[in-house]
Amino acid sequence: MARKNLSALKRVRQAEKRRLRNQDYKSRIKTFTKKVESAVAAKDA
Repeated sequence: MARKNLSALKRVRQAEKRRLRNQDYKSRIKTFTKKVESAVAAKDA
């Protein structure tokens, strides 16, 4: 059985970290957008 390349394993680990970080950022942006939109809507009313 061939041994996996260490750099490939590292790339997998880093990709997972980045994916989780990006998911967190996207969630924060969506939440912030909702808050801003509701604040603008409340100000208009």
